[in-house]
Amino acid sequence: MKRNILNMTKGVFVVALSGLMLGSCTSGFEGFNTDPDSAQDIDQKTLITTMEMDAVIPCSDEGANAYQRACNLMGDSYSGYMAAISSFDNGGVNTTTYALDATDYNNVPFSVAFTDVMAAWLTLRYAYEAEQISEDTFAIAEVIKVFALQRATDIYGPLPVTHFGETENPYDSQETVYMSIFEDLNAAIEVLKEYATNSPDATPLSSVDIIYQGSYPKWLRLANSLKLRMAMRLVYVIPDQAKTWAEEAVRDGVIESAEESATLASYGSIQVFNPLEEVWNAYADTRMGATMDAYLNGYSDPRLATYFKPCEDGKYHGVRNGIAAITKEYYLGMSVPNVDKTTPVRWLMSSEVAFLRAEGAMRGWAMGGDAKTFYNKGIELSFLENGLSAAQAATYAESEAKPAAFEDASSSTTAYSIGAPSQITVKWNDGADQEEQLERIITQKWIAMFPNGQEAWSEFRRTGYPKIFPIVHDRSNGTVDVNEQIRRMTFPRSEYSNNRAALNRAIRLLGGPDQGSTKLWWDKKNN
Repeated sequence: MKRNILNMTKGVFVVALSGLMLGSCTSGFEGFNTDPDSAQDIDQKTLITTMEMDAVIPCSDEGANAYQRACNLMGDSYSGYMAAISSFDNGGVNTTTYALDATDYNNVPFSVAFTDVMAAWLTLRYAYEAEQISEDTFAIAEVIKVFALQRATDIYGPLPVTHFGETENPYDSQETVYMSIFEDLNAAIEVLKEYATNSPDATPLSSVDIIYQGSYPKWLRLANSLKLRMAMRLVYVIPDQAKTWAEEAVRDGVIESAEESATLASYGSIQVFNPLEEVWNAYADTRMGATMDAYLNGYSDPRLATYFKPCEDGKYHGVRNGIAAITKEYYLGMSVPNVDKTTPVRWLMSSEVAFLRAEGAMRGWAMGGDAKTFYNKGIELSFLENGLSAAQAATYAESEAKPAAFEDASSSTTAYSIGAPSQITVKWNDGADQEEQLERIITQKWIAMFPNGQEAWSEFRRTGYPKIFPIVHDRSNGTVDVNEQIRRMTFPRSEYSNNRAALNRAIRLLGGPDQGSTKLWWDKKNN
């Protein structure tokens, strides 16, 4: 008997099976091909690959161009990881200087989530309803969908989710989105538990799953790790429920070793090219961020050489974010990411999970150990993930070095140097208050998550850590406090043109103006 693991889209399905192009990402849904029988003519399981290629960062279709607009000029910059060294044809008026409505860049994360990932998911959903695919395949599709929707809602806030695929698809509040995807994730976890227990060695998706080659036990650990990440995101808005979900995730089994980390890389005939390589190399548009410069150089962090390439002087130098009308030639010599075309794209790493457990333990949650142990384990796992040794990690974990001041080493006549962002040390301090312990955990977690800029930006907004340098030039017309920094991306310009009535509802659900300063539902620490 087939179990019902479905939550979303309770109405009539309108399925896009090919040529998934929408004039507007919500109002255009009703224009999908409505011939569901054609689903039988394609291998449904290949849509797992389609979803994986774009769920965390865009790796297909437009490739580097989509990645640059959806990630590099948003999360990668807002997290302090990297900095743009191009002004992009409009005198520095772009997303990195908080001129959020000056370009169509704010359309891209929305478009990738809904016309790529969710359209493929919808086809798989119909196939599951028609018994063309089994519940285990659909459970994995649900996990991938949750990755994509969490990323998108953490960029914008309200999204059109719970009625996706129906003729009418209104926006939902971010709270509704989170509750919905938690429900979907929990249902998928129950299915994966059964398959991981009863068929642990079966791999029916081995030819199409480029994350784990269809391994049920690994997908179960990834799903629980994602649940732990999402639960921690909600700690300042629904703390009791966050605690419950986090403890359930750990109880059911999360990622614990570097080998279990989720990464996207070429597999068999499926080619994956890391789009960051093209952005820093062919485009020459991004360099190491000044905040990374300050922390990694200040700590003499051994991961520096694995994350970035040295400059001509043998040292590592970054660039301040948000320099308007920047002259590229002055900054080309700064450090570039140590990423080539074949570098795996990171989804969720074992080190991040350890730091999540460290924070949970610090808060008194049942994480299977104490905060200090998980904190040091997070450092060790990060070192192992980057080809370094446990011995190097142990030495680093005892360091009492502090972040350094940023010295602008460019050839520009205007130096944008700035003092050290923080005085936090690496070494754990049992006697510190909870806020200092949180800063220490999140700072090391931030370093370990590189280059997952979207998740790093979300954690900065949630906790206030690590302390990130403000942008140099503010082009928001006063709508964003540069010290508070940007809290969200504005809704896509295309929605204003093509879907205004639904967009007005979305703004009401947002609870504030459609600006970069309006906080998301879970962004409540300092409220």
